[in-house]
Amino acid sequence: MRKEVKDRYYRVYTYQKVDRLPDIEFGYWPQTIRRWVKEGMKANLTKEDQNQMFLRKLDDFFGFDVLDHEGIDLRLGMNPVFEDKIIEKRARSTIMRDSSGCIAERFLSDQDESSIPHYIEFPVKTPGDWKEMKQRHRFDDPVREIPQADFDLARKAAAAGKMITLWCPGPYGMLRGWMGFENLSIAFYEYPDMIHDMVDHMTDLTLGQIRKIPKDLPIDHSGWWEDMASKNGPFVGPKMFREFLQPQYHRIQQELKKRGCVIGIVDCDGNPHDIVGNWLEEGVNIMFPLEVAAGVDPFAWRKEFGKDMRIRGGIGKAPLVEGGRAIDKELDRIKPLIELGGYIPHLDHLVPPDISYRNYCQYLEKKRKLIGKG
Repeated sequence: MRKEVKDRYYRVYTYQKVDRLPDIEFGYWPQTIRRWVKEGMKANLTKEDQNQMFLRKLDDFFGFDVLDHEGIDLRLGMNPVFEDKIIEKRARSTIMRDSSGCIAERFLSDQDESSIPHYIEFPVKTPGDWKEMKQRHRFDDPVREIPQADFDLARKAAAAGKMITLWCPGPYGMLRGWMGFENLSIAFYEYPDMIHDMVDHMTDLTLGQIRKIPKDLPIDHSGWWEDMASKNGPFVGPKMFREFLQPQYHRIQQELKKRGCVIGIVDCDGNPHDIVGNWLEEGVNIMFPLEVAAGVDPFAWRKEFGKDMRIRGGIGKAPLVEGGRAIDKELDRIKPLIELGGYIPHLDHLVPPDISYRNYCQYLEKKRKLIGKG
């Protein structure tokens, strides 16, 4: 733990003194932004802005804190990527193959019906497909070089008391992106050797990148994206997680711990309760976003896992739809969790379009008083 880091986020999650909690949220559905503009929000947004989910301009308009982080980008993407190809145009959607090799029906982002894509086909189905994909992730590819300027920037930031973060490829999220949920679920049983090889290859690629980072540069925080759960639980159980996926977490986190990394966040929607213990074993100790509608109970989790488990998110969206006293009740619910420490409260995912602009502003005003910013 680096005591010289000034960032509130880092200090909250390392249980150091902080003047107040960070005031952060997690983005918006484009339909939400368009509703708010119609309701009188004067944020000076362009039409293109109104089609975004993560918009810095809107974050600044609401006055959210800018987290004082600096990241080092690992060069882990596929090369060459697939050629974008439009297969069919429909009235409100397009079927296309994107640069990842996935074929999907996609609604235009300015359509109110827009949602996550409807996936049709994925680039990896069999060990033969993986052999081809593996060549797009060669260790010796020149695009893997990290510019010296990135290291210089991170070194300067660390000296100024900023948190240095590293984003890592979540093994399940990575494999699902190549194979799709159904194909991957079957492959754990039909092609276990292929799954092990995919995870091992990407772990080795990631470790090779990390070991290029100069030894004098601290890594304070790791980030992982998975989205491997629904309201009924995770898509793989603790035993399967331990066999196929946890080795990647273990090897990478062990390397990062040598650089001083003591906190790591995993972004997993739904209710991943049954594998939280697996993550904690490896030092991935910030759970996010804790979706209330999926049945997540952060108080029960904290009682079970203790202060080793940190929390980000956990405020339900339904009370904001209702507004008024419902918002007060929801904030009263999470107040004791704030007092326990190791928790940064905000909505448990993107702001949906059934929340009015008035109710969202009301929520922000009340939440800010709760965290000491109001």
